Amino acid sequence: MFFAAALQLAVVAASGVTLVTFDGAARTTFTFKELNDPVMGGKSAGTWNVNVKEKFGIFDGEVVDVPSLKAPGFIKAAADGEFPDASGFVQGELVLSVRTTTPEYTGFRVSFASGALSPAYACAGGGTIPLSRGCFKAKFSVPLGSADGFATVRIPFNDFSDNWSPATGEQTKTCADNQDVCPSAKTLAGIKRIEVWAEGVSGKVHLEVKSISADLKASTAQFQSASGHAAAVAEATSISTEIPLVTFDGAQGTSFKFAELNDPVMGGKSTGTWILNTAGGFGIFDGEVVNVPSLKAPGFIEAHADGKFADISAAAKGDLVLRVRSSPEYKGWKVSLASGAHSASYSCAAGGGLPFSRGCYKAPFSLPLASSTGDFAEVRVPFSSFTDRWSSYTGNPTASCKEDASTCLTAEKLRKVQRVELMAEGVAGKVHLEVKSISAAPAQRQISFIV
Repeated sequence: MFFAAALQLAVVAASGVTLVTFDGAARTTFTFKELNDPVMGGKSAGTWNVNVKEKFGIFDGEVVDVPSLKAPGFIKAAADGEFPDASGFVQGELVLSVRTTTPEYTGFRVSFASGALSPAYACAGGGTIPLSRGCFKAKFSVPLGSADGFATVRIPFNDFSDNWSPATGEQTKTCADNQDVCPSAKTLAGIKRIEVWAEGVSGKVHLEVKSISADLKASTAQFQSASGHAAAVAEATSISTEIPLVTFDGAQGTSFKFAELNDPVMGGKSTGTWILNTAGGFGIFDGEVVNVPSLKAPGFIEAHADGKFADISAAAKGDLVLRVRSSPEYKGWKVSLASGAHSASYSCAAGGGLPFSRGCYKAPFSLPLASSTGDFAEVRVPFSSFTDRWSSYTGNPTASCKEDASTCLTAEKLRKVQRVELMAEGVAGKVHLEVKSISAAPAQRQISFIV
């Protein structure tokens, strides 16, 4: 027998539980204070301010070497308080809404304290000195192009550890190696401090923070029945179901032959290879981008596949999702999708700058710092960041989707993808990229169910 009253299940896949905002909301607005490296005469300097009108925090400064240590120090911004209970998301991720004008900076970190005798002490000691356990820290990077709009950065909670070096911020024990250093549901139920860091890497820093929240994994949502009655049961359902586009497991419809191409333009000298690891089920893109002698500027290497790809039009307002691992210091990564082109190879060479060369849509992407080891990392590239007008010399956009709607990758285009390309372009350096899969993820949304 059903209950007389309807019970509502609210499943919020897009926002999870909000921990920090800057909009004045009572439960999520906290006072952040900035601190520079005081250890042994540190010289790093930073500031924290709040843009009250647009409702975001601004972390600004420079990390420099501590003279006595001859190694980079840190700057950080910290807030103490009673943060919302995030225990239901222990298998999920910490989600930052951020933007930066310094995406090249590789020392960003975030930490939260829970169960510590003193949150401030624990977030200084890193669990390596007595009674300093309970401050969980992880690295993060901010996508290229995020200066134009707030980007979503997702950090799995199993990437955090409360055992790290107070000198460098690097983890001394990882959650993967030792479960004792992992955040738990109990930990996430009682967060007392949240910190944003620039640490262990010298350089200028600018980070704007719109919000910090806890959420389920990006591709799934879990929900339970709100009724104890056997007649009212809600099944677990995926809210943001990914559509596979490319895999390397031999599956029909998603397995394609990739070919590698080096810069042939005016005597380019870049070199690269593409091979398939059949046992591991991933592709390996390897090589080096060097200057084209006649242009005195970096060329490119690329790997591409042509074929009849899956219809991904349902994800038009969402993201292209790459599962990759690599050396994250390389900054010239780009991905392209061709659709509606007279010739995919011609369009993906000319970038819309020559007659009949429209239809190859390109976007930059960057890699998480931890993507060189362990599991494949998830990189999400919004379809709104793609354009089919870009320089054939640098790969940089000449007109963005935001500026010119005719350059946008629409649902109609995503229905019939002709080619998928991965490129290392416009930046000199050695390149190594392992690719497990490429898929499309629809935009997440809030759904309510009545049971």
